[in-house]
Amino acid sequence: MPIELTIEHGVARLEFNRPAALNAINVALASRLLEVCQQLQVRADVRVIVLTGAGRAFMAGGDLAAFRDAPEPAVMASAIIQPLHRALAMLAQMPQIVLGSVHGAVSGAGMSLALGCDMTLAADDTRFCLAYSAIAASLDGGGSWHLPRQIGLQRAMRLALLNEPLGAEQALELGLIAEVVPAPQLSQRTMELAQQLACGPAGANAAIKRLLRQAGDRTLAEQLEDEHRAFAACAASDDFREGITAFFDRRKPQFG
Repeated sequence: MPIELTIEHGVARLEFNRPAALNAINVALASRLLEVCQQLQVRADVRVIVLTGAGRAFMAGGDLAAFRDAPEPAVMASAIIQPLHRALAMLAQMPQIVLGSVHGAVSGAGMSLALGCDMTLAADDTRFCLAYSAIAASLDGGGSWHLPRQIGLQRAMRLALLNEPLGAEQALELGLIAEVVPAPQLSQRTMELAQQLACGPAGANAAIKRLLRQAGDRTLAEQLEDEHRAFAACAASDDFREGITAFFDRRKPQFG
């Protein structure tokens, strides 16, 4: 399978599984990603989704060999991009927290995908590069939406037009990722964080994700109103009552 899915203790782990091709996206991988996302969006028992890659790289962009061999590259592009974009839109809208766990080459659509995660952890050997214009292509995978919002238009233009590579520490300084981890410890650290989030208050975490993701497209008045509604909904939950009780009992809360 181009993506291996495992679910345990509230965490769904999606591993891109084309290591010989550095997990480059082809039609089969994009279609499988959409299929898995459709499964997970209705799984109330899944609270965290981890995206990672098998082998030496997280994802080295699109499958250029498939484009080279395609009679009509534009048709091939649509066959990949349509399911990919549907899947990425679903991941952004799902209540589950999406963690990226990246290493090695994170290029093209792989970088766009990493930018779209709710939080991304990177091994210290990670190399980020958009690389689109090097093959006379424009961005996909939401890269053109996420990048200027995260680092500003001027820096986004520089990275996209000049294809300058970034190391993990540079990406952290720019605010593109949440944490840098020694490469041998990446998997362990990712699952520690995933379990921490999975044990948290699912409703509150989902509300926080939604509020932060929508904030850039709302007025302050609209956001204040949404914050009011979200907080009131949280305050009516069993998890909120447990959190308040645990605070006064001076113990760790046990969320449902």
